[in-house]
Amino acid sequence: MSKTKVGNIALWLLLVLTAVAVLLSTYGGWLDPRVWGFIPGVAVIMFPVIAVVAIVVLLGITILAKSKVVGVVTVLLLACMAPRVMQMVPVNFNDTPKGKTLKVMTYNAAAFPRVYPGDTSQVMRTILDINPDIVLVQEMMHADRPFHYDEVPAIRLYLAELDKKFPYRSYPYKDDVAILSKYPFTIDTIVPAQRGYDVLNIYKDLDHYATLAFDVVVNGQKLRLISTHLHSFGLSNADKGLTGADTAGDPDVERGSLVDGMPLTDKLNRAIALRADEAEQLREAIDAGPQAVILCGDFNDVVGSFAYNTLLGSDMRDAWRDGGHGYAATYRKHRLLFKIDHILYRGPLKVVDSQVHSDVKITHTSSDHYPQVTTFELTNNN
Repeated sequence: MSKTKVGNIALWLLLVLTAVAVLLSTYGGWLDPRVWGFIPGVAVIMFPVIAVVAIVVLLGITILAKSKVVGVVTVLLLACMAPRVMQMVPVNFNDTPKGKTLKVMTYNAAAFPRVYPGDTSQVMRTILDINPDIVLVQEMMHADRPFHYDEVPAIRLYLAELDKKFPYRSYPYKDDVAILSKYPFTIDTIVPAQRGYDVLNIYKDLDHYATLAFDVVVNGQKLRLISTHLHSFGLSNADKGLTGADTAGDPDVERGSLVDGMPLTDKLNRAIALRADEAEQLREAIDAGPQAVILCGDFNDVVGSFAYNTLLGSDMRDAWRDGGHGYAATYRKHRLLFKIDHILYRGPLKVVDSQVHSDVKITHTSSDHYPQVTTFELTNNN
């Protein structure tokens, strides 16, 4: 066999492998992980890397192959990736609101880190400085009784400002999620109560999926705001170290947990499948509730994943797609710069602006997440 034929076969094989990677990373989120396993889900998470590599490879193959067929395949694959790219890297020109607005923040607070006695929480400082109308919080402090902010030295110094800016607050009991609000609210447990953290060993069972709905009335309009925290991968320091990241000082989530000693592939398979269950359960609760909904939270998964697609459905919209600007990561550690915190919505709402505050001051009392803040215009003026 001539070198030319071998070279052509190699180019076509590379084209096929690239096509499979592109299609799996673009559309793998439509494959149920409980049937297809974790590989499509991981491919979806790795889409930014796969897309960049694929573009370089496809252009190279097109030039080397000098084939119209290869050129057509390259164009088709680039077209396949385009909608997903627009989801993740939106370009928006926002209008000036004409009516009442509501600024909503979603923030994984990482239990309002308080590493040393006397420290104040940078998470709380960030919330107060941005000063949205409503903050939906994930990873609250997990207590064996209702939690009060004035009990925590890291927050106590902020109480006067907290009372002034957010007079309405929830005090969760192993719920993981909470709300800080300028508006009064009622709480609705829309999914069965989940087993929360064990106070003495917060990673014992890793079943920290939590969801609560908070019903508010703003300018005469009833809104349901939902804070959710879907299942984590439960990765250990060793797992995260595969990224080459410095994990010094981070707790090892394997220790004493159900995934202790579990192979990485099994952890990925378990977590992605659990999130599929949780997303379907939450989606059913959303469908059974009111039309006007703002769903916020730490999905522990990216745009285009099975969990994300399930929650988005055909009637919800993504606030980042409608009001964001460029690529944004809400997780900031271990070089795993992915957007896993999301704000979805439906009903008489229009996104005026959406921002991920990656410019927040990073200290040892900061969260490992960045907050996303979206300003909605209420389009029902009654």
